[in-house]
Amino acid sequence: MKPRATYYLLRASFALFYRMWLTVTLLYHAEMVTTDPLLLILLSVVHEGTVFLFEVPTGIVADSYSRKWSTIIGLLMIGSAYCLEGSAPIYGRVLLAQFIYGVGFTFFSGANDAWIADEIGPEQAAPVFMRGTQISLIFGQIGIISAIVIGQFGVQVPLIVAGIAIIVLGLFLAIVMREEGFSPEKTTSGVRAKLMNTVRQSRMALRTQPLLLNVVLVGFVVGTTGGFDRLFTPHFLSYEPQMDAVIWYGLLEAAISLASAVVLEAIRRRATTLSSEQVPRTIALLYLGTIVGNIVFVLAGNFGMAIMAFWFSQMFRNTTRPLIIIWINQFAESRIRATAISMYWQSNALGQVVGSPFVGLIGRLFSLRVALMASVLALSPTLWLLTRNHDVGKSTPIQS
Repeated sequence: MKPRATYYLLRASFALFYRMWLTVTLLYHAEMVTTDPLLLILLSVVHEGTVFLFEVPTGIVADSYSRKWSTIIGLLMIGSAYCLEGSAPIYGRVLLAQFIYGVGFTFFSGANDAWIADEIGPEQAAPVFMRGTQISLIFGQIGIISAIVIGQFGVQVPLIVAGIAIIVLGLFLAIVMREEGFSPEKTTSGVRAKLMNTVRQSRMALRTQPLLLNVVLVGFVVGTTGGFDRLFTPHFLSYEPQMDAVIWYGLLEAAISLASAVVLEAIRRRATTLSSEQVPRTIALLYLGTIVGNIVFVLAGNFGMAIMAFWFSQMFRNTTRPLIIIWINQFAESRIRATAISMYWQSNALGQVVGSPFVGLIGRLFSLRVALMASVLALSPTLWLLTRNHDVGKSTPIQS
């Protein structure tokens, strides 16, 4: 298969099965695994702590050996984790699944984006990232609908189905995915020397390119807000909605994804180029919308207002990821591209590990509203980090 077709297939398929899992997993945790805010947060801490420990090593593997096989290994581990998680609502088993998912995510994240950038070139990759995200959002709708239907047989059933499907996807890509644009450096030095050399290159990039350091800082701050993702579901349930939880939550996820696709298309069409200044400022604007929407969500007096505010905030939040990837690819050279993207996710994970337990303690000692508000306000430093001046490179064309 051609690289673009393979990348779009990967984004579409993974979005479908990931959304199937995501639509029910937080409900599964809050309804069947535990209702303790701190224990819910600890599930995230285990996952993100694993990402923090493994993100750079697995990114180095992708940079030094193969982006293709890093992607496939990640898919196989993620699918296995979903199956384990859905096998029984036992806290220890779900905790183990979060660890396996974290390791799999580190193999997958960065590698697939770096793979397509090398296969077609970083200049051509920007519109592909944008289109890939739109495809993901659209195919995610099928996953959400599937979760609603399959979830009627049990809230954990979509987890197992999604896990099996992702494993099959990984095996299929092992056959059809080509890797012709990436050539690891030929050297007679040992494995350890090659890995350490890549690490030194990454450190040098951070020292010589201030924007990459800013990306890491943004990732950390965004990570500190991770407690919000674990606690918004029990906050919704506190309104005691009359509709079945899988149905209303699935419909909300579908509405968010569709709106996100529209916003992303508007950004893609109206910006003929995204310069080194425009990209972070656009991300900052999207985060501002996220903050405002989440504040209204936390303070909402009824279920309807909470639904609308959450839809508004997540619509903007979902459109930030492709812009962050474009931001990184503007400056990271090919030999460290996967590692640079991994650095963002590692800093994001560190932020979650550091910040989330405090949010969980606030929720246990005070209330869910207080904990959620603390998490929302923690995102505000990104507005300064993203809008401060940087002397950086050239614009990236965004066109179809």
